Amino acid sequence: MIKEQLLQAEPVAYRSLRNALINNKVAHSYLFSGEYNPLKIEAAYLLAQSIVEDRHDFACEECSICKRIRANSYFDVIYIDGYASSIKKASIDNILDEFSRTSLESSGKKVYILANINNASSKVLNMILKFMEEPGNENTYGIFITDRKEDLLPTIVSRCEDIPFLTRDFSFLIDKYIAKGFEETDAYLLSSILHSYDDDFDLNDPFYLNGKEYVYKTIENLDNRNYLPVMFYKEFYPLYKDRDDLKKCCDYYLNIMIRMIEDALSEKQSADEEYAALLGKIREHDPVRLLQIFLEAKDKILYNPERKLLFDAISYEIISYI
Repeated sequence: MIKEQLLQAEPVAYRSLRNALINNKVAHSYLFSGEYNPLKIEAAYLLAQSIVEDRHDFACEECSICKRIRANSYFDVIYIDGYASSIKKASIDNILDEFSRTSLESSGKKVYILANINNASSKVLNMILKFMEEPGNENTYGIFITDRKEDLLPTIVSRCEDIPFLTRDFSFLIDKYIAKGFEETDAYLLSSILHSYDDDFDLNDPFYLNGKEYVYKTIENLDNRNYLPVMFYKEFYPLYKDRDDLKKCCDYYLNIMIRMIEDALSEKQSADEEYAALLGKIREHDPVRLLQIFLEAKDKILYNPERKLLFDAISYEIISYI
């Protein structure tokens, strides 16, 4: 049960949310902040279930309504995954359209969850802000998830009840992927990248596997000034002729690379000898500057969807500081 995990891992968040539910003082906008923690997503679904179930406590998590909400099949709860891709104007337009209509469910309560709200352009953020100010229905609730509260519009932060998440534990997701048959390193990376457990994720997913392979190749060749541009041009880009397929692989590449650089900086230990050796290689090549290069690249995707140009820029950025 998520509420039990929340109590154990995030007692401050647990008490804040439960007190609001018990005392019928649920805010219309919540911000789940703090370092990356997949439990924020699970807690957001739990709060949505509790708002809809309206039992003045946490939801049961077991009834058909709770299961539909968690499966994203409940009409009046909308989840937008800003971790998987940037939050688009069309997604916010869909919320505005759906929530302007009469409720399709008997509770009459509507909840929207925006995960990784930072992954949106200033135009989209202003649309969200306007909707927060004029939701059009007192039974509308918003739950925002952020790993970088300091980068959000102050006006959005000020209109939310901030629930800080203090830990960075996603071991429960790693265990689920290992139980499915994934190696420990892959289970660790997937739990970090997907931010949730995806039972349908294929062990042989080519976008993930290719993204990981070329992250490893990039790190192995940080000393080779001539290889990286050729690697992208002759090996990486030709993997996929379809632009959307290339985008998926590029996104895995960026997310895996950022995770590995952060692990190198945090002195993470790994029983996987190859992974540990690559972290050591990163530490030899100014990991702070490397992280800056890849975080800037991820931010630029919001405004420049042309992956080939972006990755060409990455390779030359790396070359310029080696």
